Amino acid sequence: MSHYRRRAGLCAPLFLHVTLRVMTGVTLVQFALPGHAQAPAPLPSSSQSGSNTVLLPDRGNVTVLKLDDQLRVGKPIDDGQALTFTSSDTISGVVERDMHLIGRAQIRRNGAMMKADEITYNPDTDIADLNGNVELSKGNVTFKGPKGQFKVDVREGSMESPIYELRDNGGNGKAKKLTVQSADVFVFDKATYSTCTPENLDWYFTASTMEIDNEEKEMVGTHGVMRFFDVPIAYIPYFTAPTGGQRRSGILAPVAGYNSNNGLDITQPYYVNIAPNRDLLLLPRYMNQRGAMLGAQYRFLDTKYSGTVMGEYMPYDKKTGTDRWKYDWQQRQVFSGGAAPGGIPLPGSWTGYANMSRVSDNLYPTDFSQSIAGAITSQFRQEVGTTKGLTGSLSNWNVSARALTFQTLQPDPTTTVQAPYNILPNITASYNNRLTPAVADASGKYVTLPTGPATTFSTDYTRFAYNIGGNLAATAPGVYSQADRTVVKGALALPQVTPGYYITPKISFQSNTYNATPFVANGAPVAQGFTIPTFSLDSALAFERDAAGLKGFFGRDMLLTMEPRAFYVYTPYQSQAQTPIFDTADAGFGVSQIFNENTFIGNDRIADNNAATLGLTSRMIEANTGAERANVTIAQKQQFTGQRVGLNGNIVNPTTYSDTLGSGSVRLLGNFSADLFGQYNTQLNRFVQTTVGGSWRPTQGRSLNFGYRNVWSPPVQASIQNNQAFVPSSTTTDQYNVSGQWPITREVSVLGRWGYDALSTKTLNSLVALEWTKDCWTFRSAYSQVLNTSQITTTSILFQIEFKGFGSAGSNPVDIMKLNVPGYMPTSKPIPPSIYENYQ
Repeated sequence: MSHYRRRAGLCAPLFLHVTLRVMTGVTLVQFALPGHAQAPAPLPSSSQSGSNTVLLPDRGNVTVLKLDDQLRVGKPIDDGQALTFTSSDTISGVVERDMHLIGRAQIRRNGAMMKADEITYNPDTDIADLNGNVELSKGNVTFKGPKGQFKVDVREGSMESPIYELRDNGGNGKAKKLTVQSADVFVFDKATYSTCTPENLDWYFTASTMEIDNEEKEMVGTHGVMRFFDVPIAYIPYFTAPTGGQRRSGILAPVAGYNSNNGLDITQPYYVNIAPNRDLLLLPRYMNQRGAMLGAQYRFLDTKYSGTVMGEYMPYDKKTGTDRWKYDWQQRQVFSGGAAPGGIPLPGSWTGYANMSRVSDNLYPTDFSQSIAGAITSQFRQEVGTTKGLTGSLSNWNVSARALTFQTLQPDPTTTVQAPYNILPNITASYNNRLTPAVADASGKYVTLPTGPATTFSTDYTRFAYNIGGNLAATAPGVYSQADRTVVKGALALPQVTPGYYITPKISFQSNTYNATPFVANGAPVAQGFTIPTFSLDSALAFERDAAGLKGFFGRDMLLTMEPRAFYVYTPYQSQAQTPIFDTADAGFGVSQIFNENTFIGNDRIADNNAATLGLTSRMIEANTGAERANVTIAQKQQFTGQRVGLNGNIVNPTTYSDTLGSGSVRLLGNFSADLFGQYNTQLNRFVQTTVGGSWRPTQGRSLNFGYRNVWSPPVQASIQNNQAFVPSSTTTDQYNVSGQWPITREVSVLGRWGYDALSTKTLNSLVALEWTKDCWTFRSAYSQVLNTSQITTTSILFQIEFKGFGSAGSNPVDIMKLNVPGYMPTSKPIPPSIYENYQ
């Protein structure tokens, strides 16, 4: 049994037009390929019906229209198999020949909808003539006009003086005429395009012809003129633009700005969409004080490999009279096995990587980089490597090899940057008895954690090389032209972990051997190796309680924890005064480093230790979510014997005192956060390291940030072997920075940053920016100064006009704003449209 029901939104009374609707349904079903149409299952009998079931009279084999409790996305069907539905205040005509719908007339078929004051429909030709307040919707496009003629499947037709809207990106406009060439291709004559509302048409595009492909989500136009406040600003003889979020080949918006090093700087990008997983970006660039440059970036992504290749080349620089260039190649490859999500190799996989970058000269980053981070880069690396996870009975073993060289730039003639040793090559084999992944239980809900001893073992061979070339001051920290180093490490730990405590005893050893060749014969003592054992015991407790007193402050139930930690380490003293340094430095002194066995990072130094470290951490945690709102940590190391091993030889007068460390952080519900770290030296009676930071971000687009850092460095011993001169103790860092973003009106926001170095009494960097946002465009401008070196300060003026849903023109100050203002959020971030937007 089939029946009609009044559908939501159609207001014609059912009892007045039920007969006409039944006649319409019966007529149209004859043209809807009844061989493919299926009537729904019959309604249940009265014995099966609930108390709320209403049975309508049987009207034969007619398709059911019924209300649904929610909007649903149906399965796509072919136009030839779709049914046609009509609705109007009155209907007249001859069955199977001519049908007149008058008053709120509608015809629907397979997602296409036509509306008009009056519709004349011929079932033989499937053509509908529409007059008065015509509206046509198909997919993401809506057209309105005074009159039109269409096939009901919307594969052919035309409309006079249409007004259209693209719901995917908010695009809209009008034209002299619309011609429907196929189900998804619409052609306009004398058309306009904009993402502004018709009431505020600040910018718009005019085109002689414009074609919208609804399937490809692409717009193509000829003789386009861009107008901003009715002023022509650009002419494009031929253009393409996506109407959705898909990538398309074509010219991108130009990048323009002014730089004190290069003058007027213009880049015209061209994007090539090679394949869904490959693309190419061409970057021709012109600087009026230097000349022309060509850049390109190629990106690729596959299941087994991914990476980027980038290069820039300037055949002749007007200022230097030389050619300038740069290349950068980064790639990750899986030769065998597989990779987990995120590119993490699976056990037993064989992987490789390449990270190769180089520039033509010392000042290339300062002269040509378009970001602050790039402008201050002084080192480029050329590295290739591979790793293989063994399988079978050797599944706990990994072997790897790599080769690494460095290009160290000297952009500042008053400061020498030391270059690290080249690594040619490094070969490592490592064993971990817990390398095999954890196994889930039979239910699949829980993972069985490994128990018992944790054993690790590794052996590492490295050949260090450096072409000193007579510039000893700029070499690596040492006087060796070549050295071979072999490192063997082993460790055995027995962790006991529970929710309330853990205790981990551990014994380990490290053995180093060297074969080093000085740059000058007899210019350095024979490199000395060592074999040193270490014992450590790490333990901690965890207590927590309900903190009812904090609920009034945080507004929710809170937990307060108390987590004491004790760490003891013993490493016997062995002189390493004759051991060279190739890749080792002080680990620093922080909350994490104070609980480490070694005060150095790298393989060339093992600190002698007989010390206990005590620490206490307290946290304030939301009881329901586990979010941490505040924490405080205090720790101190007590040395029973003074440390004698130093980075550049033995410490002459070791002391047993240790600095006291403290840190704290708080995250309040009003989006206020603060962090504090301090290192207090009891012997000097002063803080030797202080870091303070805070931010307030009440809402998106509002942020205020403050930071301060002060570091006092102890004296550095002189070392001929390590090419190190004596450096007296001094304050090496004393810097402030303030930044923020704040709206001054509903449309205008200001941004700024100021970084100041109190030691040199110089401004390190400054930024003043403005962001003006309307409903369909955003204007950004920024003025920045950066102290690149002691002799070079770069001043930049950046601007950008971003046209919502279409593109942007000018340089990109968003990157510099993100880098300089923590918490910065562009105000013109688009909101993706819903698939049910403008649903009818």
